Amino acid sequence: MHKVADIQDYRSVAHAGHFAGNAGRELAEQDVFQGLTRILEQRQQDDDSIQAILTLLCDVSGLQNVSLAVPESPSRFKAQFCSTGVNNGVYSFAVQHALCRQFESREWLVIRDGQERADAFVPQHSLLSGQERCLLLPLTLRQAVLAVLVVDLRHCEHTPDLNLLQFIGAQIAQLLVTQVVPNFRTLYARPYQRVQGDELDDIHAAIEKCNGNKTMAAKVLGLTPRQLRYRLTKLAQD
Repeated sequence: MHKVADIQDYRSVAHAGHFAGNAGRELAEQDVFQGLTRILEQRQQDDDSIQAILTLLCDVSGLQNVSLAVPESPSRFKAQFCSTGVNNGVYSFAVQHALCRQFESREWLVIRDGQERADAFVPQHSLLSGQERCLLLPLTLRQAVLAVLVVDLRHCEHTPDLNLLQFIGAQIAQLLVTQVVPNFRTLYARPYQRVQGDELDDIHAAIEKCNGNKTMAAKVLGLTPRQLRYRLTKLAQD
């Protein structure tokens, strides 16, 4: 993808200035809540809603380039959504490497100027210094990473509100869940729940939405990989 993220090249870009204070944060938060309410109330297509939320985030935060990385294969991720309007883009090796690490560790990561490897970032204890190029926030559900919010920081003049980013990410995660399991029938299933004859469509839908990754699909469905395999075998025999 040629635009997802000017993030693909990671050429050094001069910052517009050191991150400034958070003037107008209360107004921005009010705009976010009102904007999210409108998006969710008018929601018809989840893809359109996710795109609208990314656009809203940029409008209120001053960010220019935010994308959503989803797994395309066990070791590769694509920018399925991007605030710049580019769909199904690709990331640079540095970002791909960080994403692979993130889907295992579930930690926030940051890539700084002069570095190609990401460093761990603890939002409760770490501060952005203005030397960061990219911030990666995992979107999790039940300890499983569904996607990663990839934030290009190079042209941002003000410190992004990390709480705001996390809140927006949580809203997107909920939309992603309804894409995978539209009726929530098995999402919070207890581990010992009996196999139901009508589960098969939900399971196949989850696997498809997770790009064939059955381990991730099992986590989203509230199952272990072994339970998912058992259900597939059992339902295939019925």
